[in-house]
Amino acid sequence: MSKQTIIIDGEGVTAKFNDVTIADINTLTFSIRGEREEINLTTIDATAYMVGLLADLQKIEDIVINKKHDPAADEAHTSDNKELAITYQTGKANTKTITFWSQLKNAAGATQERAPSDGINHDLAFFVTNLNASLVETGPEITS
Repeated sequence: MSKQTIIIDGEGVTAKFNDVTIADINTLTFSIRGEREEINLTTIDATAYMVGLLADLQKIEDIVINKKHDPAADEAHTSDNKELAITYQTGKANTKTITFWSQLKNAAGATQERAPSDGINHDLAFFVTNLNASLVETGPEITS
């Protein structure tokens, strides 16, 4: 089963990492269902087909938040394993919040907006650890 990547326009999106707000979001890219590794079980006895299975474990890809560059605010984020809570709209009046345990992996990819006065955008990439503060396996949690 392949991953399901979701890309959301930043309008109406709010995010907090370790209860610190991430402001001025342009886009958000994440997946809820991770990709499962293919395990090749083909042996020398196979005559016509390769055989295999999908692993039970899923790897959730990095969450990437493209935002306006704000050096003071962006450097304030810790690289420790903390909760990343993202709230986004699913309709005119409906919102969902998804919470991942993650670590800030990097802040990179600065790009200039159309006009210099628009500022610079860059990506905050978060590695999904799936481990809570007590190091217990904890997958993404979705609330409405």
